[in-house]
Amino acid sequence: MRETTSTQKLLFLVVAVVTAAFSIFSAVLMTEPGQSLNLPRSWVITYFQYRWFFIAINFCLLAYLWYLHIILSIWSKFWMSLASIGVIICIIAANFLLTAFFPSYQYDADYVSITEADKILSDNDVIYAVEINGEVRGYPREHLEVPHIAGDNIGGKDVVMTFCALSNLPVVIEQDIGFGQSDLGILIQTHNNLVMVDRNSGELIQQITRTPEFSEAEVVSHPNTMTTWKSFKELYPQATVFIYEFNRVVDSLLLALFEGPMEKQFSNEHGAIFPTLDMDDNRLPPKEQVWGFDLGNTQAAFTRAFAQKNPIYRFELEGQPLVLVYDEKHDIVNLFDGALNNTLADFESIDFRGTTEIGQLNQLPMHNGVFWMVWSHWYPSTQVFN
Repeated sequence: MRETTSTQKLLFLVVAVVTAAFSIFSAVLMTEPGQSLNLPRSWVITYFQYRWFFIAINFCLLAYLWYLHIILSIWSKFWMSLASIGVIICIIAANFLLTAFFPSYQYDADYVSITEADKILSDNDVIYAVEINGEVRGYPREHLEVPHIAGDNIGGKDVVMTFCALSNLPVVIEQDIGFGQSDLGILIQTHNNLVMVDRNSGELIQQITRTPEFSEAEVVSHPNTMTTWKSFKELYPQATVFIYEFNRVVDSLLLALFEGPMEKQFSNEHGAIFPTLDMDDNRLPPKEQVWGFDLGNTQAAFTRAFAQKNPIYRFELEGQPLVLVYDEKHDIVNLFDGALNNTLADFESIDFRGTTEIGQLNQLPMHNGVFWMVWSHWYPSTQVFN
């Protein structure tokens, strides 16, 4: 048998190192460690866009390594098998792991009655109400933290509630994001905010901006109302409530794994758990929860203290009349179009639903309770009402 030369051994070693490095880097880039290292968002998008090409490269490198192993008799089959398992694990981690850990409930979400939900939820639990054409669904924050995505037909509209725990942000969008029926799932988070993938079209959507990555498609948003379970069940007795059962073995692992980091994310004594945010904007404390409004070219952030001092606040952005309403009893902040039938609404009283003595104002989507550090990163030119 021909003896392996030092050059051949070096070639094998180089291919082995390149294969391992490529596999590990892909897995790190497309999972949370990549955000811990503050790897650029553009790298994440590029990897996803050409993921099948990169997967093919990974397998070609592994196949070439096996070829060298066979003809040069370097390494045992045990070590080659171990290396192959490592490469496959990295490929799965980079491309399929988060989807398995955090399954989307866009089409098979479970909803229960107020009575049933009351056996599960506590009065102080945060919940997001979505009301469309008189029909209401409730989405408890705790029950969105694992699936992140829960859909339904509400009032004749196919919509999906999306939630990012790192941003503390619920966003409701229509299921058709411009390509017909979508199949939304989790890709990753960048800059402490969720990136979703439509597995039907291949489109990516940054949750906080609702902006498609590869097209000019328009994502339609719907408003939601943030309150407590105690208020929700009083205000919406006929509603149904999304409940995630936490019945998988991995759910207990995920809750235990993320409990500590999420406590830090909500704590004023710690910064963001992923160091990917521009923290220079000190107009508000980083962890202050704000109600953000995006009008396209102009954004505004409202603090709870501002809403409490101005329970009915009329103002304009880009010439559009708006009304901010605060309900003290239920601690609700909502925003409404200040025009009724294309005329400036002149009313004496208004409730958190937008009901006035002259008619019903149209509620507008807001980013309810989002962390200031996240909002100001994505919208650095935002106005602040504090």
